[in-house]
Amino acid sequence: MRRTWMIGTTVIGASLLAACGASTTGGTPTPAGTSAPAATPTATPASTPTASQTAVPTSLDPCQVVPASEASSVAGVSFATGKEETYSGNGKGCVYGAATLNVFTVIVAVAPDAATAQADWVTEEAQVKATLQTAAQGHGINVSIGDVSLSGADKAAVGTGSASIAGVTLAASVIYFLKGATFVSFSDLTLGHTAPSAATMEAEAQNVIGRLP
Repeated sequence: MRRTWMIGTTVIGASLLAACGASTTGGTPTPAGTSAPAATPTATPASTPTASQTAVPTSLDPCQVVPASEASSVAGVSFATGKEETYSGNGKGCVYGAATLNVFTVIVAVAPDAATAQADWVTEEAQVKATLQTAAQGHGINVSIGDVSLSGADKAAVGTGSASIAGVTLAASVIYFLKGATFVSFSDLTLGHTAPSAATMEAEAQNVIGRLP
């Protein structure tokens, strides 16, 4: 489960760095949520996670955990049906707006039990924060991430980040939380558009928590 949920929390640093590299292709951004020309750098989700510890199979559908209507409301654009993904280690994902300038990603994973999930959280969150700090150094990336309290969640954290690429702002927001043995993360990465506020991400997380078993 560890790498599955860790990918959700590192989306800010990893994606901002990836987009910084892609910016050398040039091009003019198109409105967020629309397909980008080939020469335009797009908001790209972090690489596919690989699990160092296996989660258990789950029937949770990440595209229903955060449905398209709610992802659209949070991101401020109109998303069509999400693209479902399955990761090694039994994690699942749903990507809205793939190959556009606004990419919204949902990740779900279930640990064998709540105690395992709690132990993984403590260990991996420390590594995540260290990774984000290292990623931000020398790239002009501003990243802020911290724990928050959500009703019904055992653990939760929210983060925001931004960087300037050829005069265009790349911004991202991510929230992740545990409810019992279930981990959920969702993030929005956008180019030339304001990312959702921490408060907006927290409000949607409360909606998600209410529909989890």
